Amino acid sequence: MPLKVAFYLGLFLLTHQSCLALTIVPENMDITFPGIYLSGRGQNAVSNPTHSQLYVVRFYVDGEPGRKITVTVPNNQYLNHDKSSRKIKVRRIFYGCGLSKRGRAKINSNGRSKLLCIGAKIRIGAKFPAGSYSGTIPFEVNYR
Repeated sequence: MPLKVAFYLGLFLLTHQSCLALTIVPENMDITFPGIYLSGRGQNAVSNPTHSQLYVVRFYVDGEPGRKITVTVPNNQYLNHDKSSRKIKVRRIFYGCGLSKRGRAKINSNGRSKLLCIGAKIRIGAKFPAGSYSGTIPFEVNYR
Protein backbone atom coordinates (compact mmCIF):
# COMPACT_ATOMS: atom_id res chain seq x y z
CA MET A 1 0.00 0.00 0.00
CA PRO A 2 1.56 3.36 -0.96
CA LEU A 3 2.37 5.84 1.75
CA LYS A 4 0.56 9.12 1.43
CA VAL A 5 0.79 12.50 3.07
CA ALA A 6 -1.86 15.13 2.59
CA PHE A 7 -0.94 18.79 2.57
CA TYR A 8 -3.80 21.05 3.51
CA LEU A 9 -4.76 24.21 1.75
CA GLY A 10 -7.08 26.98 2.86
CA LEU A 11 -4.35 29.57 2.95
CA PHE A 12 -5.47 33.07 2.11
CA LEU A 13 -2.61 35.25 3.26
CA LEU A 14 -2.36 39.02 3.45
CA THR A 15 0.80 41.02 3.81
CA HIS A 16 1.20 44.46 5.31
CA GLN A 17 2.50 45.74 1.95
CA SER A 18 -0.48 44.76 -0.15
CA CYS A 19 -4.21 44.35 0.13
CA LEU A 20 -4.23 41.59 -2.47
CA ALA A 21 -4.60 38.14 -0.97
CA LEU A 22 -2.60 35.16 -2.12
CA THR A 23 -4.90 32.32 -3.10
CA ILE A 24 -3.75 28.72 -3.48
CA VAL A 25 -5.35 27.00 -6.48
CA PRO A 26 -4.90 23.24 -5.90
CA GLU A 27 -4.24 20.70 -8.62
CA ASN A 28 -3.15 17.77 -6.40
CA MET A 29 -2.71 18.13 -2.65
CA ASP A 30 -1.35 14.64 -1.85
CA ILE A 31 2.16 13.26 -1.84
CA THR A 32 2.37 9.57 -2.62
CA PHE A 33 5.49 7.46 -2.24
CA PRO A 34 5.26 5.00 -5.13
CA GLY A 35 6.75 1.55 -4.82
CA ILE A 36 6.69 -1.41 -2.46
CA TYR A 37 8.31 -1.03 0.94
CA LEU A 38 9.07 -4.24 2.85
CA SER A 39 8.99 -4.54 6.63
CA GLY A 40 12.20 -5.58 8.33
CA ARG A 41 14.67 -3.41 6.45
CA GLY A 42 15.32 0.30 6.58
CA GLN A 43 14.65 2.18 3.37
CA ASN A 44 14.07 5.66 2.02
CA ALA A 45 10.90 6.66 0.21
CA VAL A 46 11.17 9.69 -2.05
CA SER A 47 8.63 11.71 -3.97
CA ASN A 48 10.64 14.40 -5.74
CA PRO A 49 9.24 16.90 -8.27
CA THR A 50 12.51 16.65 -10.23
CA HIS A 51 11.79 12.99 -11.01
CA SER A 52 8.01 12.97 -11.42
CA GLN A 53 5.20 15.48 -11.07
CA LEU A 54 2.64 12.71 -10.69
CA TYR A 55 3.26 11.91 -6.99
CA VAL A 56 3.85 15.39 -5.55
CA VAL A 57 1.73 18.29 -4.34
CA ARG A 58 0.90 20.56 -7.29
CA PHE A 59 -0.76 23.96 -7.07
CA TYR A 60 -0.84 27.48 -8.47
CA VAL A 61 -0.87 30.74 -6.52
CA ASP A 62 -3.00 33.70 -7.57
CA GLY A 63 -1.83 37.11 -6.43
CA GLU A 64 -0.49 40.50 -7.44
CA PRO A 65 1.20 40.32 -10.88
CA GLY A 66 4.98 40.67 -10.81
CA ARG A 67 5.33 40.05 -7.05
CA LYS A 68 7.71 37.42 -5.71
CA ILE A 69 6.48 34.75 -3.32
CA THR A 70 8.03 32.21 -0.95
CA VAL A 71 6.59 28.80 -0.07
CA THR A 72 7.68 27.27 3.26
CA VAL A 73 6.97 24.05 5.13
CA PRO A 74 7.56 24.00 8.91
CA ASN A 75 10.26 21.70 10.33
CA ASN A 76 9.54 18.52 12.31
CA GLN A 77 6.64 17.04 10.37
CA TYR A 78 5.51 13.42 10.86
CA LEU A 79 3.32 10.74 9.30
CA ASN A 80 1.29 8.65 11.75
CA HIS A 81 0.57 4.91 11.53
CA ASP A 82 -3.15 4.26 11.12
CA LYS A 83 -3.34 1.64 13.93
CA SER A 84 -0.45 2.36 16.29
CA SER A 85 1.36 5.32 17.78
CA ARG A 86 4.40 4.93 15.48
CA LYS A 87 5.47 7.97 13.48
CA ILE A 88 7.70 8.47 10.46
CA LYS A 89 9.56 11.77 10.33
CA VAL A 90 9.61 13.75 7.09
CA ARG A 91 13.37 14.02 6.51
CA ARG A 92 13.42 16.48 3.64
CA ILE A 93 11.11 18.70 1.63
CA PHE A 94 11.74 19.17 -2.09
CA TYR A 95 10.55 22.24 -3.99
CA GLY A 96 10.21 22.01 -7.75
CA CYS A 97 8.27 22.73 -10.95
CA GLY A 98 8.03 26.56 -10.93
CA LEU A 99 9.62 26.87 -7.46
CA SER A 100 13.33 27.38 -6.90
CA LYS A 101 15.10 24.92 -4.59
CA ARG A 102 14.49 27.42 -1.78
CA GLY A 103 10.76 27.64 -2.47
CA ARG A 104 10.71 30.95 -4.35
CA ALA A 105 8.63 31.93 -7.38
CA LYS A 106 7.03 34.91 -9.09
CA ILE A 107 3.42 35.75 -9.91
CA ASN A 108 3.10 36.10 -13.70
CA SER A 109 1.53 39.11 -15.44
CA ASN A 110 -1.81 37.25 -15.59
CA GLY A 111 -1.93 37.10 -11.77
CA ARG A 112 -1.11 33.38 -11.50
CA SER A 113 2.18 31.61 -10.80
CA LYS A 114 3.57 28.75 -12.83
CA LEU A 115 2.70 25.27 -11.56
CA LEU A 116 4.38 24.89 -8.15
CA CYS A 117 5.33 21.50 -6.68
CA ILE A 118 6.34 20.12 -3.27
CA GLY A 119 7.73 16.64 -2.61
CA ALA A 120 9.22 14.85 0.39
CA LYS A 121 11.64 12.19 1.59
CA ILE A 122 11.00 9.85 4.51
CA ARG A 123 13.04 7.08 6.13
CA ILE A 124 11.09 3.92 6.92
CA GLY A 125 12.88 2.17 9.78
CA ALA A 126 13.42 -1.59 9.81
CA LYS A 127 11.21 -2.06 12.87
CA PHE A 128 8.31 0.07 11.71
CA PRO A 129 5.05 -1.89 11.46
CA ALA A 130 3.49 -2.48 8.06
CA GLY A 131 0.39 -0.45 7.30
CA SER A 132 -0.72 2.94 6.16
CA TYR A 133 0.94 6.14 7.36
CA SER A 134 -0.62 9.53 6.76
CA GLY A 135 -0.53 13.06 8.03
CA THR A 136 -1.43 16.64 7.33
CA ILE A 137 1.51 18.93 6.75
CA PRO A 138 0.89 22.67 6.52
CA PHE A 139 2.68 24.95 4.12
CA GLU A 140 2.67 28.70 3.86
CA VAL A 141 2.82 31.10 0.93
CA ASN A 142 3.89 34.71 1.47
CA TYR A 143 4.97 37.69 -0.57
CA ARG A 144 8.71 38.35 -0.29
